[in-house]
Amino acid sequence: MKSDMAARAEEAAEAARLAEEAAAKAREAARLARLAAEEAEAEGEAAEETDGEDAAKSLQKPDEPQDGPEVTSDGDSSPEGDSDAPEPASATTEQADDDDDEEDEPEKPRKRSSKVKLAKTRGASRSSRSAGSLTLVIAVLAVLTVALGAGTTALALKVREQHATETAAKEASFAASRAAQKLSSYDYQTLDADLKEASATTTGKLHTQYDKLAAELRATAIQRQAVSNTTVLKVGVESATPEKVVALVYANRSSATKDDKQQSLPESLRIRLTMVEKDGKWLASELVVIS
Repeated sequence: MKSDMAARAEEAAEAARLAEEAAAKAREAARLARLAAEEAEAEGEAAEETDGEDAAKSLQKPDEPQDGPEVTSDGDSSPEGDSDAPEPASATTEQADDDDDEEDEPEKPRKRSSKVKLAKTRGASRSSRSAGSLTLVIAVLAVLTVALGAGTTALALKVREQHATETAAKEASFAASRAAQKLSSYDYQTLDADLKEASATTTGKLHTQYDKLAAELRATAIQRQAVSNTTVLKVGVESATPEKVVALVYANRSSATKDDKQQSLPESLRIRLTMVEKDGKWLASELVVIS
């Protein structure tokens, strides 16, 4: 009935509203996650730049002074009177000084290398933490995106189904009104055309039943010169899906024959029709006269 259809329409509208709100919240969450991802990426880049600057500064630090006395040449350290001292001793001393310098020089690169490695390790640790945070944010963003897509798809399907049901109810109601009027109206003068039009509104089991009834009615209607007119007053939808609609038809029918001495009063009809779609048309598959 109309009240049931209205209730279902209100429920569908409320479901659509809630789904739209959920989709809006999901979009807002996705936006916040995107901003968090951008901030995490910016922090990671800043940390990398800072580590690079620290490493560069450590490389530019002056060499540390070497321990031990400075070795000078024999000519400067020796007294003037010793200018005739034998040169082999000076050569030996210079060779020893060179050996000491060679032993001290490798220590400098090792100190610098340690500082550079430490800076790189710290930078790698910060980059790893930033990358981990960024990965987590991206994962959350991906989940929200999937949820948003699923919610939007479900909402679209729900709206499409609701629209299809409303269209079916509207079209089937009109077809049920026409079928009820044709199936209960005829005139003996145009009987063949009337019965043919009525049969065209049916399908399935009802189509077979009506054709048998029409064959019986043809003989009696012509003989009695019978006329039947039906006026539909109201149509209500009892249930509806995109493929099937059950409608209640309220109508008045008046009939007359050549034997009637006075015109009879119209009788009320209440008919339940089950309508199905076939080849783009809504046809009556079942008919029950309630009263």
